[in-house]
Amino acid sequence: MNFAIEGIEKLTEEQKKLMFEVNALHTSCVGNDYKAGMQIVKTWVNDKDIVCVRLLNGDWYHYTADYKWY
Repeated sequence: MNFAIEGIEKLTEEQKKLMFEVNALHTSCVGNDYKAGMQIVKTWVNDKDIVCVRLLNGDWYHYTADYKWY
């Protein structure tokens, strides 16, 4: 199931690319029972210019330019 991503229109094309690539990597690192909740439902850029995402499971992360998340 695909959901509209709230706030995606505020990201640059580069930020969108980074967000989707880091999310794919992040999703590949979790167990199968967790994967369904890894879909991005909201995104924003914080005051340090880091892309942030909220996932379907309710968790949120910073997705950094060096392909890390926290």
